[in-house]
Amino acid sequence: MFEEYKNKIGHYIFKKKILKNYNSNFSFNNFVEKSFDYVLILPLNDLDFNNSFDVAKYFKIHKKNVTLFLPEYRKNLISITNNYNTLTYNLDEITKFGLPNKDLTTKIEKHNFDVLIDLERDENLFLASIASLLNAKFKVGFKKANIENLYNFQLVNTKINSEISYRNLLNSLKMF
Repeated sequence: MFEEYKNKIGHYIFKKKILKNYNSNFSFNNFVEKSFDYVLILPLNDLDFNNSFDVAKYFKIHKKNVTLFLPEYRKNLISITNNYNTLTYNLDEITKFGLPNKDLTTKIEKHNFDVLIDLERDENLFLASIASLLNAKFKVGFKKANIENLYNFQLVNTKINSEISYRNLLNSLKMF
């Protein structure tokens, strides 16, 4: 029960202080083709984490600069030969309300990207806060119930199979 209250307080703080609402008045013409710097927020679920690398590989194949946002303990799971940049965090950088602390917020806000792609399919207040704090002209992610207007391009999630969800994401982005 206490966790439920902490979660509600965290969502309140997120919506009042962190959430940056985006309108959809962007021209999406060729935004994937014209963009160079991408940041991908990798999911926390192990299966989703592994399946999400198809998205990262796609952008690397197309010679894009790809930065991966992930926990520090997962950094060693990434092959060095793929030359991904990383932005990492430790569990002590998450507040008791499930939000990024000031040090992590400062570190995150220093970076600028053309496109942010949030690959977390489930609701996660911490990763949604990171998506809101990262500076990117285009923000892409899966539709989530308690978080409206975070992304300027949202996709419906296929809850059953993450591989299909990520394939659908890539197929959608290929149109641009």
